[in-house]
Parts: sequence; structure tokens; C-alpha cells
Amino acid sequence: MKMKVFVINLDQSVERYQHAVAQFAPYPDIVVERISAADGRVMSEAQLSQYYSLELNKKHYHKMLRPGEKGCYISHIWCWQQIVAQQLDFAIILEDDFILQCDLAALVDAIRQLQQPWHYLKLAMPNKQQPVLQREPMAHGFSLVHYQKMPVSTVAQAVSLAGAKLLLEKMQPFYRPVDVQLQYSFDLGIDVMGVQPLPFRPELEFESLINPHQKQAVNRPLFYKSRLCFSWQNLWHNLRHYGLLAYLQAKK
Repeated sequence: MKMKVFVINLDQSVERYQHAVAQFAPYPDIVVERISAADGRVMSEAQLSQYYSLELNKKHYHKMLRPGEKGCYISHIWCWQQIVAQQLDFAIILEDDFILQCDLAALVDAIRQLQQPWHYLKLAMPNKQQPVLQREPMAHGFSLVHYQKMPVSTVAQAVSLAGAKLLLEKMQPFYRPVDVQLQYSFDLGIDVMGVQPLPFRPELEFESLINPHQKQAVNRPLFYKSRLCFSWQNLWHNLRHYGLLAYLQAKK
């Protein structure tokens, strides 16, 4: 089975990349490839418009996307394209601010042994834990989990070949951040699950290059409308696929 680890890294972020690849030293047999990240701050409008829709953003999302958010989304698109171009069975895609907290070789083998078809596996999440609706055993002590609400953050994930094809078809042009768009996976026909114990976590010592601390204008009516619609769609999806009992008994 053919797989790679992709590390998304801005050309100028040398320290971040060194910190990332140092964690792979115990795993010389795992192929790691650096993906030069898209820098939304320097890309032209013509370059951005190949992937991003300002019109859809204004219509469907409650705030303008920052250049870093655009670059982040485009960088993930480039990774999905490489999975297809290289005909990988799957890839582990990492943003360069991660901490590996598992045996990577065991994780790769556990994913290889999955019998059921899958598209996208969340391998990390921020501090806010999400309740789990369903848990299935994997090899090496890992579990395949179905979340009540898909966690945000795209610091670490595994994407299959079938998943990459679907992501490229369904998730562009984009108008929301990539992690927010993935929360609508039930609407996109993309099967998003998670792996626990969490194989990776965000490295919080690095300053965010995607969401700098600055205020943005927010379309409040659209925000509340979108939040209400998402909550209803997500609830209905969970009830249809897992049942009321699983929903009520979901635990973090």
C-alpha cells in the first residue's frame, strides 16, 4: 500500500519545518514530502480566484476570509491533488505546527488495516473535545470514532485516494475556512471520522500565521442563521445515522 506524509510549510518558516521533520527521525521508512504552502498574502487575485469565490463568501459566510485562511485552504487542495497525481492509497497531511504523540509506524499500519472504505480521518483537534457517537476498534489500540460534531483544526489528518478525489470535486471553489467547510461533510457526501487516542496535537508555542489576533467585521444575522441551519442539519444527520440513544449517550 502506497502512502506518504505531507508537511505543509511556508518557504520562510524554516524553524517550523525543522521542528516538524525532527519528529520523524525514528521512522526512516516513512516517506515525508514537504508541500510548499500557498501564501495568501502574496498571491494575486487571479491566482486566488482559481480556488476561492468572493461572491460565495459574501453570500454564505459571516466574515471575509483572511489571506492566511485562503492560503491554508489552497495548500490542502494542493495536497489532495498530489494524492491523486501520485496515486497514493492515502496520505497523512500535517500543517507544520504539530506535535506527534503516538507511534507513527503503528498509526500508519492501523490505517492500512482498515477494512471499511473511508475518506478523511481527523488525527488532532484543539483543546475543546467533541462527544463521540460511535467507536470502532482499530489495530494497535487505536479507535475509529464518529464525532457528534466534527472538530475544527486541520493540523493533522489522513486522506484516502477516494477522499482526495471527493474533496477536490466537492470543496472548491471555497468560501469558508477549510476546517469549517469540513464540518459540513454530511452535506458534501464526504465521510469524515476521527482516530483516538489522538495521534497528534497542535504545537501552541508557534504563533498562528492563519488567524492573527485582529478584529474582523462580522455579519451577525448571517452568522446566527448559518449556525442555526448547521445545528439542525448536523442533528438530523446524527439521528438518522446513529439514532437517538447514541446521540443522548455520546461522551467526550
